Amino acid sequence: MPPLSVSRRRLFEGAASFGLGAVVPAPAVASIVPGAPPRWLPLIETHVAGTAYYEAARVRDSLHPGDALVLKREPSNPHDARAIEVFTAQGVKLGYVPRVRNPPFAALMDDGQALRATVAAVHPPGWNAIRFTIALRVPAG
Repeated sequence: MPPLSVSRRRLFEGAASFGLGAVVPAPAVASIVPGAPPRWLPLIETHVAGTAYYEAARVRDSLHPGDALVLKREPSNPHDARAIEVFTAQGVKLGYVPRVRNPPFAALMDDGQALRATVAAVHPPGWNAIRFTIALRVPAG
């Protein structure tokens, strides 16, 4: 499968296909204030996929909304060349960004764009017990 490349503009133009039609960052990107800290634009909230196969059950009770997560591309994954692993800040693997959700985020990561993931909610054990958000770093303005 050829690598997927996407610019920020194309990501936002196609955001409606991922249920993100309400996210219109044009004013945020249009004006840049020199020296201002970057802002984080929330793009999606989803569940961590594959939690039953990793350490999610062991650490689930220690996760809280707002906790930082680490996203790591795994282009050599034999099942999905766009795979993105999800880890706790301490390096415990929780699972993956769901395959149906990962194409734009894999492309952004491959293009060197900064993404931030944080725990959104922790529910009783189940296939979607850990929900998280992914945000894109945009220039301050």
